[in-house]
Amino acid sequence: MMMKKMGAWMLLALLTLVGDWCGRCYGCLEDERIALLEVKALTNPNSIYMGDWVEYSSNCCEWSGIECDNTTRRVVWLSLRRARDLSLGDWVLNASLFLPFKELQSLYLGYNGLVGCSENQGFEVLSSKLRKLEVLDLILNKFNDKSILSCFNGLSSLKSLYLSANEEITGSVDGNRLII
Repeated sequence: MMMKKMGAWMLLALLTLVGDWCGRCYGCLEDERIALLEVKALTNPNSIYMGDWVEYSSNCCEWSGIECDNTTRRVVWLSLRRARDLSLGDWVLNASLFLPFKELQSLYLGYNGLVGCSENQGFEVLSSKLRKLEVLDLILNKFNDKSILSCFNGLSSLKSLYLSANEEITGSVDGNRLII
């Protein structure tokens, strides 16, 4: 009887390990993979920079521009630099697209023709969800003083904010604040 119980526990432990190992085979989490495909569809579905972002390839941790945490399998680094075809015109960002990426630490959105954020959908919507976001790159977009200020409120974890080569941003950075 004792051997049967021990055998059952060993089988349960083995199945748990195999299940955990197989779950890691497929890379990032399903909700993040779906969110990445939504981002691709809204930026430029034909982007050469996202050529490997395809629905049937479930391991999005291996897609270009993406890095995942080895333990949690969550996206921690996301580069969408030059993801949007500038001939599509100006892009008003809906930052809620990035809500599924709970462990995101670095987000690169440079060279995309961003002009601002959707009303009430700027980066402030991320402040309670993306508590680990440290790097935000918005280089070479079309932000101005007014549009950039409407995008940021409450991103207290930011350590680096890159705004160079935007249209009309003036001022300086003092601590974690942009001073105009």
